[in-house]
Amino acid sequence: MNGYKKILLISSEFPPGPGGIGNHAFNLAKYLNMNNSEVKVLTISDFAGEKEEQELDAKQNFEIERFKRFRSRIKTYVKRITRILDEVKKKNYTHLIFSGRSPLMSSILLNKYQKKIKFVSIVHGGDISTSNQLEQFFINKALGKADLIIPVSNYSKSKIRIKPGSGKVEVIPNGFDVGCNSNYSIKEKFTDNGLLNLVSVGTVWPRKGHHNVLNALPEIITDRPQTRYNIIGRLADLSKVQGYFDDIKFKDHLKIYGPVSDKEKFEILEESQIFILLSESQTSGDFEGFGIAVIEANYFGLPAIGSKHSGLEDSIKDGVSGILVDPKNKTEIREAINKIAKNYPAFSNAAKKWAEQHHWSIIIQRYIKVLEGIN
Repeated sequence: MNGYKKILLISSEFPPGPGGIGNHAFNLAKYLNMNNSEVKVLTISDFAGEKEEQELDAKQNFEIERFKRFRSRIKTYVKRITRILDEVKKKNYTHLIFSGRSPLMSSILLNKYQKKIKFVSIVHGGDISTSNQLEQFFINKALGKADLIIPVSNYSKSKIRIKPGSGKVEVIPNGFDVGCNSNYSIKEKFTDNGLLNLVSVGTVWPRKGHHNVLNALPEIITDRPQTRYNIIGRLADLSKVQGYFDDIKFKDHLKIYGPVSDKEKFEILEESQIFILLSESQTSGDFEGFGIAVIEANYFGLPAIGSKHSGLEDSIKDGVSGILVDPKNKTEIREAINKIAKNYPAFSNAAKKWAEQHHWSIIIQRYIKVLEGIN
């Protein structure tokens, strides 16, 4: 960066815990720090052990402070807000970046101190959309206070419910950095001998649409009797999938891994042929903002099948790196698999090239440009 930047990034998720918001926040902090910014992260401590968090934090070249969690939910939030206020008052930050719903709403309580601090709001998915009217009011108020709003997809941008005042809106897609060598070869065409390994990566809950894949699975098995659907991710809400999990006819076609290490995830991706994520928006307001797991899978040469009318429209280059479908249309899903199978080397090659365009070393340059543009 041309000018000195001292950045406080406040995120509702962070590794080693799961989640796309955390993945994004970690890499944003890492690459801003690598590009001559001083970065500190304030974040939560969830879904991971303290030792694992300490080991990860110690390896970074930027400071990470994790909020404590108390038995009382109210006390937890009060303490977090107080800590954020103290941090901003004591340090001479040039930019505050808010990522996730709670951090975003916390910006309402912060003073810009004679407009010296620039407020930047990252817009992912359900973090800016809710059926709770009061909460939506606070979200809109926070977005209205931002000097810069960065949606991770055009679909996320379309869900912003206010007209920003003086704040600028700039779409910047999510990036990937799998933290491993880039020597993975393009996959060979898999033969149409009935064998197919599908894979989804993401927390199992209704928004991720695993049930849509499972609903189409009998159609897929008709074409490829040895199809196996690999599911990687935390098992959070099984209400729409438990029936399929218990169905005896899916016994030989399902492999439920749950949460796994990055190494295990990469090994499963290497053994798979097609990544599939049939997300659907929820009545609560939650929706798929981008789907970084798509780009990670593309890096391993996996073409992707994803939902139309979601942030996946930005993460999948339709007809090139994969195919967009109606997640409820079993025929479309089946036809997409057949089309990819018949043209597998071309889709696989294009998927890898598409992923390369989304590496954080490239994406960060767009962040640098827009952050300098609000000075």
